[in-house]
Parts: sequence; C-alpha cells; structure tokens
Amino acid sequence: MKFESLQFSPSHGAGWASEELVFGRAVTQLYAPNGSGKTPLIQSIMFCLGLEVQFREDVVRNTSKVTLKTLIKGQILSFSRRLDGKFDLTVSNAEKTINRFYNEEDFSRFMLKVLGLRDDRLTTNGNTSTIPYFSAILPLFYLDQDTGYSDYYVPARQSFIKGQYAEMIRLAVGLPARSSFDSAKKSIALKQELEYLDKTINDSRKLIDRLRQDLSPTKKNETDTDREISALKSRLDELKSTKDIRSETINSFDHLITEMRRQHRDMTTQQLALEAKIKSSAQIRQEIESEIETLDLNEEARRAFMSFSEICTTPSCGMFLVSADSYGKSLLYLRDQIKDLDTVSTANIQQAEAIATHKSWVERQISELSEKRGLAEREAGIEMFIEAISKIASEIFELELEKTKFKKYQAQEQSHFELQNRRNKTLTEQESLGPQREQSLEVVRFKRNLAEKMADWLNTLNSKNISRDIRIDSDLKPVLGTEKIGIIKGSSKARTVLAFHAALFEICTSDPSSPFRTLIFDTPRQQEIHSEDLDAYFKRLKLIATQNDAQIVFSTTSYRFEIDPNLDAEWLPRFGGFEQPMYLGDFQNLMD
Repeated sequence: MKFESLQFSPSHGAGWASEELVFGRAVTQLYAPNGSGKTPLIQSIMFCLGLEVQFREDVVRNTSKVTLKTLIKGQILSFSRRLDGKFDLTVSNAEKTINRFYNEEDFSRFMLKVLGLRDDRLTTNGNTSTIPYFSAILPLFYLDQDTGYSDYYVPARQSFIKGQYAEMIRLAVGLPARSSFDSAKKSIALKQELEYLDKTINDSRKLIDRLRQDLSPTKKNETDTDREISALKSRLDELKSTKDIRSETINSFDHLITEMRRQHRDMTTQQLALEAKIKSSAQIRQEIESEIETLDLNEEARRAFMSFSEICTTPSCGMFLVSADSYGKSLLYLRDQIKDLDTVSTANIQQAEAIATHKSWVERQISELSEKRGLAEREAGIEMFIEAISKIASEIFELELEKTKFKKYQAQEQSHFELQNRRNKTLTEQESLGPQREQSLEVVRFKRNLAEKMADWLNTLNSKNISRDIRIDSDLKPVLGTEKIGIIKGSSKARTVLAFHAALFEICTSDPSSPFRTLIFDTPRQQEIHSEDLDAYFKRLKLIATQNDAQIVFSTTSYRFEIDPNLDAEWLPRFGGFEQPMYLGDFQNLMD
C-alpha cells in the first residue's frame, strides 16, 4: 500500500479545505513553523485508515471529511472519512463507492482482505475472540508527536488483545499468531496438513529421482539443447534444398560425427571427475574406519582399566564417565559420516555407470556413422542421402524428447521446492501453537534480523551510550544489553525508537509481498537529535524507500530535508493565517 494524495473538504461555504496534496514517490516532507497545521494533516492519514484521532475543535467545525487516495495492488482506492465524531468511512474506486463502514471491525475485515493479511481470531485480555483490528497495526508504521517516541509501540487506545504488540509484529512480518483463539482446532488441521505434505514430498522426491534417471547422463541445459536443435534443423533445410547430393551427404555425416565425438569427450571428462570423487570417498572412508578402530581400542583400554579394583573401587565410580560419553558420541558421528559417504558414492557410481553405458552407445554411433560416411564417399546414390536426412531427423527427435524430459524434471523440482516451503511454513505455524513456539526457524531468523538492523540504525543515528548487543525477547521487544526501553531517557530513547521503526520498516519493505510500504513521523524529536544525525537517518530511509518501492512521510519545523523533485514532494502551507501560513483555509479565496 502506497499513498497517492490527501485532501480536506470544507463543512460549509466559509469552511476550511486543502489542495489535493500529492505524495512523493519516495519522500514527502511537511515543512512549516509550529502552529501551521502539520499535525492534523499527518493525523488525517491514519484517520482515513481507521485510527481513532482527536482533532482540534476548530478543525472539526470547519471541515467535513478528509480523503486519502492509495495504491493497493495496482488499484487506486480512496478512503473518505467524516470528522463529525461517528465512525463513517467510505471506500471508493474511480468515484464509485465500494463499501461504506460504520464500525471499525467491519472496516478492519475489509482491510485485512484487501491487503492479503491473515484474519484468524485472536484472544482478548478477557479471553474472548477478536480479529486483528487494522488500527492496532498502524502504530508500528506511524509515530505520533506526543507519545510515539516514548515506546516501541504506542496504540491509540489501551491494548485489548493479549500480547497485542507481539501479535501486531507477527501480523506485519507474516509470522503465525501466538494467541490464536482457535489454536486447538487449528493444531489438528496443521498436523493433518503436515502429514499430507510429508507424504507428498516423499512421493515428489521419488518422482524426481525417476525423472533424473531418464535424463541423458550429460544433463545438457535447455539453452544448449535448443542451440543443437537449431543447428540440426538448419542442416536439414540445407540438405532438402541442395543439388550436390553426394557432397552434402558427406558433410551431414561429418557434422553428426563431430557432434558425437564432442559428446564423447564431455562424457569422458565427467567420467574421470566422478572416478576421482569415488576414489576420494573411498580414501576418506578408510580414514574414518581407522578412526573408528582407534576409538574401539581406546574403549577396550578404558574397560581394562575399570577392571582393576585399585583404580576404580566401585562399579559406579564414574571415573571414566566423560570418556565413555565422548566415545559414544564420536562413534555415532563417524558412522553417520560413513553413511553419508556411502550415499554419495553410490550416487556417483550409478552416474558413472550410466555415463559408461551412454559412452558405449555413442562409440557405436560414431562407428556406424563413419561406415556410412565411407559408403557416401564411394557411392553417389540417393540411399545414403536419405540415410543422412533420417539420421539428422532422428537426432532432432531425440533432442526434442530430451528437452521435454528436462522441462518436466525442472517443473517437478520447482514443485518440490514449493512443497518444502509450504511444509516449512506449516511447521512454523504449528510450532507457534505449541510450548516451543519461540524456537521456530522463522521467529529466530526474524529476531536476529531485527536485532542486527536495529544496531545498524543506532549507528546511523550516532546514538551514544546505547548497547549494540541487542537481544529480542520472547515478546519480540528489543533488550539493549541489559536495558529495556523504559530505562532509557531523553534523546537516547527517541533514537532507540527511531532505530526500531526503521529496522522493522526495512524488514517489511525488503519483502515484495508485504503491504506495509510507508513509514510516517509526526515531527521527530528535532530538539533532542542533531540535524546531521536526522539527515543521515532520512537519507538512508530514502535509499531504502527508493530501492524497495516504499514511502517516507514526515513533518518538520527546524530540520529540512533536501528534496529531489523527481522523487519527492514538499508540502508547504499556502493559506493565510494570523501569525503564519496554514495548511487548511478558505480554498475558494486561494483559487481566486
């Protein structure tokens, strides 16, 4: 989801409005003095997406609604919401109303569906069921001027979902819910899904093995096969149009013989490489077996020592307990290595045998073609000409067949890969419902990624006295060294919050399927952070926004970002005010 434009509409003839303010493709900056109305504009963006906002009384009295145009999955959707106190939000497309919502729950269901987010039921603090309200996600990508810089996540109203912060993070980055209301029922369904996927993956692996065996031992790729087919077809066309039958017949046999000899050389090279691998595996196996023998001798010696009562006075003295445990582990590891080597060696031997068989066939073909070439030199008959055409046509057919087999093999490999990904996601989702949910691969990977990126952003902000040894706890909240966010004060807290949101934004936008592609700041703590540090922060955010098709929106009073007219937009107040220009005013007078 990206933003296209924002516009306020007046509530009466002398009411306040705004121009249609167009967002920049990368950065949108609201630069104006305090009191010019930057905050109502920033707030209105979130207001149009369902967040509860308390506007000043004069704004409510003089404006009727605010409209936010967005681009979602290639479609322009307009969100218009009235400011009269009741929840009244209309979604339209090309001036045609799609739906009108009078409560936040229905609107949230709509947004979750439009953005392709899961809408499974979560558990409230009162142990009832609820859907993920869309307004509860927004504080991850919107920092309010008053409270947004005080913690990693500050909802507009009191959290009502159990573990709401962690649940919203999980929803934003595509991790399974932690407090699913339907977890028991879902766990059964996931178990059945895993059983089905395990069986399907096993069948798929067997099919891949069969398809691999059907392929030529040389395993030519599709491009090489297409090139050979094209050359043979050109040669066939030349034969059909030739008038010198004898010469073209000999040339055709020469072409086929040359191609066969090239295949023979390639297979010889592959065969030698495989033989070297087989020999190497055999040597490694002998070395491992020698290590096993040494281990066995050491174990026999240990048992002999234990038999002497002077050394080990009781049967359970424990003197050799560590060495016995080490022996068992080492022996198991070495035997596993032998199994792996045997598996690889068997595959290499089978491939070498297949290449040897194919080589023999190629050698017979070369001999047969050479014999027919000799006949073509001695005779000028039509029989050898037809034979040459037949051989070329047969070779084209074999290559086309090999190409079809290779495509089928590739398609099955892709299908197998997708099945494995589906199984991994299902397994992660199943683990999220169990006692070991924090150990799932996706959760561990996300924690590591968030910690690394947050430390990097703290460097960008030139943050002092904040540990870069960041750990993400079980609630997905960063712990900096031994400190949580509540202990950190002043500009250090603001920098920490900014680093967290930038890190999360970078993770989300690096995923092309993520709908969260905007990060919004209402006047970052400019009085607490040096302008050069803010400049480095926003320049890096812009680079990410440009690379990942995302947007940064922020308001500012003292610091001013250098705008690129081709990518960015700067909104300046254009309406007259008592003390300074304003963003909202009498639009008719402005037009006049």
